[in-house]
Amino acid sequence: MPRENLSARLRQVRRATRAQRLGTEGSARELILVAFGVPVITLMVLVVCVLAVLLMSGGDMSGIANVISACWLAIHQVPLTMNGVTLGVLPMLPTLLVAAGTAGFASSASRVGRSPSELAAIAAAAIGGPLVITAMALAVLMDGSSDMPVAAPNALLAFGCTIALHGLATAAGVVWRRRRDLAALTSVTPADRRGFRFGLLAAVALLAAGSVLVLVRLLLSFSDVGQLLGGGYRFDGYLGLTVLSILYLPNVIVGATAVLVGADVHVGAMSVDLLSVRSGPLPPVPLLAALPDADYGTLGVVGFVVPAAVAGYVGWRCRSLDPIAHVRAVGVAGAVAASIIVLLAWPAGGQLGEIGATGINVAAAGVFTLGWVVVVGLIVALIYGCLPSTRRARLQIESGGEDSDDLDTWLDDSGYDDDYVVDSRDEDGSWDEDGSWDENDDADGVVDLDSASEYEDSGVDVSDDASDEPDGGADDSVTVFDDATVFDDATVLDDGTGFDDDGSGVDSVSTADAATRSRGANSDPLGSQM
Repeated sequence: MPRENLSARLRQVRRATRAQRLGTEGSARELILVAFGVPVITLMVLVVCVLAVLLMSGGDMSGIANVISACWLAIHQVPLTMNGVTLGVLPMLPTLLVAAGTAGFASSASRVGRSPSELAAIAAAAIGGPLVITAMALAVLMDGSSDMPVAAPNALLAFGCTIALHGLATAAGVVWRRRRDLAALTSVTPADRRGFRFGLLAAVALLAAGSVLVLVRLLLSFSDVGQLLGGGYRFDGYLGLTVLSILYLPNVIVGATAVLVGADVHVGAMSVDLLSVRSGPLPPVPLLAALPDADYGTLGVVGFVVPAAVAGYVGWRCRSLDPIAHVRAVGVAGAVAASIIVLLAWPAGGQLGEIGATGINVAAAGVFTLGWVVVVGLIVALIYGCLPSTRRARLQIESGGEDSDDLDTWLDDSGYDDDYVVDSRDEDGSWDEDGSWDENDDADGVVDLDSASEYEDSGVDVSDDASDEPDGGADDSVTVFDDATVFDDATVLDDGTGFDDDGSGVDSVSTADAATRSRGANSDPLGSQM
């Protein structure tokens, strides 16, 4: 018997050592992939694009390294100076794609079970890899700045933009993947979760409305778009202007969204808002034909219907019988929507050469977005609180003697369920047949199986079948650990055959029956949801 126990322990140690070695190797590979996956893919795409442009234009191949380095910095929204002219308005489409890739790699690496130190290593790798490429790009531009028109930018600014882009993307990916764990740790209320969810929805709805506005303006200015495309003269010129317009499309969509909420957009001396337009010189880019050439006067007030409708919908979906919870959800939604608009509006502008400063009034865009959602949401909360149906529901809850803490559960049961955190009972109890919760379910001497998956992972086998005992009793409990462990009133070997204290044989324990009873006792009536 001691020899068999020793062999079982040795097998367990070998398995643990092998799993630890494989886990360490897998973690190292994941960190390398997180650090250099997105940078390598980005550089490969840049090489292909730069080679295609140089071949089509018949340019010199000697400066390809400088061009690729400048493109890498431009993707990270680092202003570039060429022949004394600063270009700070850089296309946002490559930036958003790189950020999405970084968030995706970080999210896949930060799966459930990662410790805080491992999550910190993932974040450091996601930021450290791009920083290495940024340092190399700066070195290339500094070395060839005397021969190339592109001057090396400020190193601190370049590193700061790289850290900001990949840091925010990494944080978004990790937080989204571990959102349920974070919500449980920080005790986020259901009102906060509803506000966050519908704040995201408000930002997406406003950006979708801005996209529709840009599309309508391009259709109305189709002739102007054709004239600007005709300035390319040849196929490569037409293609270049088209690609340039596509790359700058997110900038224009964010600008249109800011105009809808009430902020103003300026391109040099030209400025646009819903009520007025001031003309000025524009670069010959087909996408800028979407800008209006004359103001619409009081007709522009119709544009305010869009943010008002979005804010009203958000306020209605955040509704709650508790007025404090309703107001709190609306406030969180407004803060989330305004933060997203500000984060997108900030890189959408900059210095545009001789034309001058171009971009969005970022402060106005954030304040107006927050104001629309919060003010309209509060009006909806006030109206909803005064409705007769709402007052009857409150009286029904009070007459039923329910606690105010159960309000969110009542709402969740009425269809306002939350998808992030699901409340669950203590794992040591079970639901009785009469619907009550039994905290001492293991008082009858039966071994409680907490979770089938937990025991499968740990190698523990638990079985208890009173019908297999020789005396038909249920007083003896049998517990089997790993391959062979014994030790209550009976000893169980690897083959599942037990021996009583007197050495007499006992039939094999029915593991399937025990697992079936375990699933019935520990089934979660609340379910789990994403």
